[in-house]
Amino acid sequence: MVVIGHTIGLPKPVEQLIFSFHMPIFFWMSGLLVKETVKDIPLGTYVKKKAISRLIPYINFSILSYVFWFFIFRHFGSQAQLTISPLRTFIGIFYGNGINHWMDHNTVLWFFLCLFITEILFFFIIKMPSRSWLIVTLLMFSIAGYLDTWINPPDGFRLPWNIDIALSMVVFYGIGYLCRDVLKGDIHKRPSLQWCLAGICLACYTSCSLVNGKVAVVAGNYGNYFYFYAGALSGIFFWSLMSMQIPANRLVSKIGDSTLIIFPLHLLVFPFLTAILVYGFKIPSSVKENSLLLSIAYAVVSILILLPVADVIKKYFPFLIGLPRKK
Repeated sequence: MVVIGHTIGLPKPVEQLIFSFHMPIFFWMSGLLVKETVKDIPLGTYVKKKAISRLIPYINFSILSYVFWFFIFRHFGSQAQLTISPLRTFIGIFYGNGINHWMDHNTVLWFFLCLFITEILFFFIIKMPSRSWLIVTLLMFSIAGYLDTWINPPDGFRLPWNIDIALSMVVFYGIGYLCRDVLKGDIHKRPSLQWCLAGICLACYTSCSLVNGKVAVVAGNYGNYFYFYAGALSGIFFWSLMSMQIPANRLVSKIGDSTLIIFPLHLLVFPFLTAILVYGFKIPSSVKENSLLLSIAYAVVSILILLPVADVIKKYFPFLIGLPRKK
């Protein structure tokens, strides 16, 4: 859905349903995987570990994306009409903000930096003396993050490395951490309970998402505070419950294992697909407007193209994504 959400021409209601939860669920899943041993790790060791897994992929994919953008993408399509300074975009690699044309070479890379900051914030939050204190702290962060993006609009001053966005995303990260025991419980063995909860979540998810309008986490556009959190959390829980209905599948597992590569590279595939349509088949680019089927096709083809790319990177160039070389 992240890949579909980044295509051009999605119908507005579909955009609202996808954007309301598709970035929060990444932070929620990351929190879901936090281990209790984090509490005992020294800060320096923890930061070093996260820097390897988040910042190394960010730098490598930024360099790759900038090279493609500088020599190819900025000369075609909508990019050619913007006349963005290559120096601004180069500075944007270090500034790390995904709006106002700072990261036109590959906007989605903002997520790596925001996740890094979010994990550092939660390193201190998880040390709260009790779950009650942790929940209260997350509530305070939700208010602080919302007020910050309300005071500082997207076209105003933004903190580097998406620190202001991390104030809100750490809430989903923390909720993911708190949900671990629930998902490890008997809910997997009770399909009737799953469907009942899914129905409730679906009603809340669709109503809040459509009433709130399009959310853009990268820009700090959350809309209404209540609708944002209610829509995002109910969307997360609904799609998580739906995922439980999918049996073990090699293709789905392969896509999951390749997420770290599909996520930062899919925007580099889109321009080539458009070029094939426009220059190869002489189809006008306007065909992409308001076409859900074409958006899905773009996403499916991009993922299928990137799966073998992911295999090559993981096997021969694991250092690109912060992994040690396999013996």
